[in-house]
Amino acid sequence: MEQRNMLIAFALSMIVLLGWQELFPDQPAPQQVASEAGNAQPAAVDAEAQPPAMPVQQDATGDITTGNTTTGQVTAGDLTSQQAKPETSGAVSNGKIFEIGNHMIHLKISDKGWITQGSLLTYKKSIKPDAPNVDVLFMDHNGHAVYANSGIIGVKRTTPFVLVKQAASVLTLQSQLEGGRIWQRTFSLHPGSYKIDIHDKVTNGAGLEMYRQVVERNPNKKLSTFYEHMGPTALINGKLEEPDYDDLVDKGAQRKASVGGWTGVMHRYFIAALISNPKQNYQYYFKGDGSTYQAGVIDAGKLEGSDAVFSTHLYIGPKSIPILKEAGSGLERSVDFGLVAPISKPMHSFLSWLYGYLGNYGWCIIVLVLSIKLLFFYPTQKSYESMAGMRKLQPEMTRLKELYGDDKQRMSQEMMALYKKHKVNPMGGCLPIIIQIPVFFALYRVLLISIEMRQAPFIGWIHDMSVQDPYFVLPVIMGASMLVQQRLNPKPPDPMQAKVMQFLPVIFTGMFLFFPAGLVLYWVVNNILSIVQQRLVMKRMNVD
Repeated sequence: MEQRNMLIAFALSMIVLLGWQELFPDQPAPQQVASEAGNAQPAAVDAEAQPPAMPVQQDATGDITTGNTTTGQVTAGDLTSQQAKPETSGAVSNGKIFEIGNHMIHLKISDKGWITQGSLLTYKKSIKPDAPNVDVLFMDHNGHAVYANSGIIGVKRTTPFVLVKQAASVLTLQSQLEGGRIWQRTFSLHPGSYKIDIHDKVTNGAGLEMYRQVVERNPNKKLSTFYEHMGPTALINGKLEEPDYDDLVDKGAQRKASVGGWTGVMHRYFIAALISNPKQNYQYYFKGDGSTYQAGVIDAGKLEGSDAVFSTHLYIGPKSIPILKEAGSGLERSVDFGLVAPISKPMHSFLSWLYGYLGNYGWCIIVLVLSIKLLFFYPTQKSYESMAGMRKLQPEMTRLKELYGDDKQRMSQEMMALYKKHKVNPMGGCLPIIIQIPVFFALYRVLLISIEMRQAPFIGWIHDMSVQDPYFVLPVIMGASMLVQQRLNPKPPDPMQAKVMQFLPVIFTGMFLFFPAGLVLYWVVNNILSIVQQRLVMKRMNVD
């Protein structure tokens, strides 16, 4: 919310810079985003999730419902672990943890068949040399948790999972269900991949359905904003679904049918997503109760004789577009650039292409500014000529003010006649700022959610372009460059407007203190190039 207010203030300030208004809302500093929170050591696992006593049905409203075997009533199904009781005394966990991994990820799987930890071996939580690996799935001692679990709908598990077979990249577990059925789970990893193949088999399981879900408990709901979605998400029928935490509580469970697709829980740079088979029908659902939220899918599976088999893929990894594309099923759609996507996507691609040659995103941003300047050189040049013309008319405008200062209407008429006589457009100087506003927000989005920018160094003291300048050097340079630009521009005729303009460099410097260093770098370079271009125009037009 605070960053949203800051961006709104920025937009309003830009309008002030155009000379139309003087509204400056007070904005507090944004909170530090901790998108990859999670403790490497799992906390005690909750009691077993109670799957519905009857197959999940869809009521008239589309909510997930289950039959209650005690009362026969239809109630909202809760496919979560929270508040659940053990199924039987034989189902109590003995705390056994199974581990499997490759060079990319390391998994911990409980004897309930849940994936309680998914660590990325190629990503660190911070730039410190001894920083721990990022955990996408975790059971945290502080109450925040993200994990993946599954269950057979309407059938309870009576024993913990035990090890059947384990190899370097394959783990097979087995448990017993009510009625003597056997549930076997096989987890398979591939070299150099963040994707896990999960194969479930239930003996004599004809007619049974399975639910799979990624669960998040006690999330920081403030991290999900209008410009950056965090939490449950899915690609259903080719449409990206991003339900708000509070909406899930207010509106209740949401359920939609789809062929293929995926669902999961994501944060700024990482995602845990269940990827479905592309040609199979599924029922997807979202659910939340204010503290626990589920993004899940119901799978009818297939029959092999009298046995039911279920297969899926679980992606636990970075939101890197090339890697997500390789995972398939449109998972790259989780990198959502929002309304500015038409600008952000080519900008992201261009920066990635440049990085292949320059190897430093700071220099890539500088080249991006140069490219934008070249692209809009002609309209920008005309606007600076207009501003220089306005500055040249400054003495004449002062004279008109002395003559007609008390008659606003007459002064306005005389000024318009003056502009027309000298062929000066008073609004011509607005164009550079108007061009920059959408580019600014598009780059903000790229820097905010692109994992390539995470922990990307520039030079000297800037070790991470995606967070604020630790010593605020760039924001101060940016404020100074704005001050220089102001002195090159014609003074506003209105005294109040002129007074407000004097405070803009200070206000913008305060706002930019907490913006990503990469974004401030863009603005600094842009201002410096604008000053050079504007000064050359003024020299050519003999304007002081």
